[in-house]
Amino acid sequence: MSLQSLSAYVNWNDIPGHLAYIIIAISYLLTNIFWLRIAAVVGLALEIFYFVVTGSGLWTSVFWDTIFILINLVQVALLVRDRLSLRLTADQKAFLAPLMAELDKAQIAQLLRTGAWKTLESGHILTREGEPVTDLTFICDGQTEVRVRDQTIAHVGPGNFIGDVSFAMGSPATATVLAEGEVRVLAFDQARLKALCTKDQQIASAMYRRIGGGLATKMKSATGKL
Repeated sequence: MSLQSLSAYVNWNDIPGHLAYIIIAISYLLTNIFWLRIAAVVGLALEIFYFVVTGSGLWTSVFWDTIFILINLVQVALLVRDRLSLRLTADQKAFLAPLMAELDKAQIAQLLRTGAWKTLESGHILTREGEPVTDLTFICDGQTEVRVRDQTIAHVGPGNFIGDVSFAMGSPATATVLAEGEVRVLAFDQARLKALCTKDQQIASAMYRRIGGGLATKMKSATGKL
């Protein structure tokens, strides 16, 4: 088919419009929020170009496309800031290792901002049975004692979460957990972490998978000992 005959079926002036909508459609398929916003900006910019060169006069659409582009550019700038600010310690790398393949640097930075590194003294109570839990705590170094009804049922060490049942189910603490000696932890504020998970489903999926396996094992062990 010659170029001349093809022009009978294709309006070349519409190509920027087709490209714009293809890129916008692709953005809906992306799960990485950074690239989703980049694709949205490119698609919306092409749409504005299409409206202008074809003389469509759709100035209301051009105005709102411009607003949407500005919103996405601000969000992209914030994501770039988060990526550039990410500097991981050895403790952070140990915690994040299973998440690195699922989250980009901006998401990891956002996740870490919901937590704080703490060194707990021996005897410090991380959770108290039957009471609300404010933190989801990841143990980096040291040991903790888990008690239910004043009976020691487990000793939990590095690589495990404390408060994961409360975080997953929204319930009070199912056990009292105390530090045995000095314990180094990464304590996530539950309210801030849940808000982030609501905002970013990719982070939510990664976090729930991170705590899921250990949670099932812990509940099974505790039930057997009780």
